[in-house]
Amino acid sequence: MGSTSVDLLLTLQILPGFFSNCLFLALYDSVVLVKRLVSLLRSRSGGNGEWCRMLTSAGLRSIWNSFVLDAHKQVKLGCEAPNSKVVKVPDASRWSGSGTSSVLCGARVRMGDECRLLDYQSSDRPLVVNFGSDFSHVADFVLVYIDEAHPSDGWVAPPMGSCSFNVRKHRNLEERMGAARKLTEHFCLPPQCQLVADCMDNNANVAYGVSNERVCIVQGRKITYLGGKGPFFYSLKDVRQWLERSYSRHQHQPKSV
Repeated sequence: MGSTSVDLLLTLQILPGFFSNCLFLALYDSVVLVKRLVSLLRSRSGGNGEWCRMLTSAGLRSIWNSFVLDAHKQVKLGCEAPNSKVVKVPDASRWSGSGTSSVLCGARVRMGDECRLLDYQSSDRPLVVNFGSDFSHVADFVLVYIDEAHPSDGWVAPPMGSCSFNVRKHRNLEERMGAARKLTEHFCLPPQCQLVADCMDNNANVAYGVSNERVCIVQGRKITYLGGKGPFFYSLKDVRQWLERSYSRHQHQPKSV
C-alpha cells in the first residue's frame, strides 16, 4: 500500500473523532453563550468580561494535530517502550537538602541535565508515566511536561479561577522548564513522582502520541498499560485498578522455598 493510500486511510480514521470533538466544543461554546446572555439580561450590566471561545481556528488545528500524533505514535501495547530524551526539572522546594542531583536507578542525574525516560524505571517495578499516586511501594512515577496545550499566544482555554495560568508557547528549553516548575509551585506533587520536561524536539511527545495528556505503564522496558488519548480518554481510575490488580497478584503469588 502506497504512502498516499496510508495517509488517506489514517485521515478517514481520524475524521469521526475530530468532528465529534468539534461538536463538543461547539456545544460548549453555545452553553457558555446562553449563560452569558441570561446573566446579562438579569444583571443588565455591560457583560462579564471577554468571552473566550473554544471552537477557534487555533483550536481546530490543535485538535487535528492531536489525532495525527495519536495515529502516528510509536508506543504500542506489549512492545518496547520508547526511551525518549527528557530533562530533569529543578525544583528547590521539593529537592532542597538533597543537593543538585537525584538518584535514578543507580545513576546520578543533575537537575536540568538531559536524561532518558526509562532511567526512572527500576528493574523489578512498573514505571507509571505521567501519574503520581499512593502506590510508591510497588511502582515508580514520572510526570513528563510536554508542549503547552493551551498557550496564551495560541489556543487559549477559558480561565478556571485560581488554576488559570498565562503560559505562552515555549520558545526554548528554559521557558518550558519554567512552565513545568509552576506545577510544583501551585500544586502538591507527591514526593515519589519525578518531574521531567520533554526536550524542544518534542521526541517524547511524538513517540508516545501525546497532545494533551496520556498515561502509560512500563515494566521490563515494555508497555504493559497504554492509556487512551486525552483529555476524553485519560483515566487515572484505570491506572489505579491496574496497579491494584497487579499488586494483588504479586501479593498472592506462592513464595519459593
